[in-house]
Amino acid sequence: MKKVFLVAIAIVSQATFAQVTKKLGEFNSLKVFDKLTVKLIASNENKAVISGDKEKEVEVVNNNGELKLRMPLKQMLSGDAVTIKLYYKNIDEISATEGSSVSSDAVFKQTIFDLSVKEGAKINLKVDAQKVNVKAVTGGIIELSGEAVNQDVIIMSGGVLKSKNLHTSQTTVSLSAGGNAEINASTLVDAKVKAGGTVSIYGKPKQINQETILGGKIEEKE
Repeated sequence: MKKVFLVAIAIVSQATFAQVTKKLGEFNSLKVFDKLTVKLIASNENKAVISGDKEKEVEVVNNNGELKLRMPLKQMLSGDAVTIKLYYKNIDEISATEGSSVSSDAVFKQTIFDLSVKEGAKINLKVDAQKVNVKAVTGGIIELSGEAVNQDVIIMSGGVLKSKNLHTSQTTVSLSAGGNAEINASTLVDAKVKAGGTVSIYGKPKQINQETILGGKIEEKE
């Protein structure tokens, strides 16, 4: 009985700590699908360490510098029990869709940094950039902190941007069909809201250009 118990524990332990490591070629663009959770780790090599219930099923596709992390077609949206530690040299574009999640403890230092989310996906990052381009639609959420000279924001269909802790000089935001954007700028904000939604402005910018059409709200916050 004791042997059976020990064997059972060994099997459970192996299942718990099962992981797959995949070496990767060069990439600078990342796309994540199917409810996968990705933790980005700055490194001098590119590799993915995959763990979870279906770690062997994850598809890792690198096509001319565009890295895609996804589940097989027959297992779409089934990656919620999978975690990927993605070690990277350089990333300047990240897209998260289908309920996936991307986060990092690193600070992303880029000239231009492109971020997009949709379908309930989430991105949470620290940045130090000249320009950040943000797009959040269909319930996607982006949360940013750090510094950027310029920020260009598009929010549609319930997308959310939480960047009041991203200190910028200038921010342009276009919001339509619902959603929320929290932004921070010291010099200039150009904000347009159409058909519902709220833009909250922090940082006491020197100039605010604003326009609302068919409902919506633009407000200054302390």
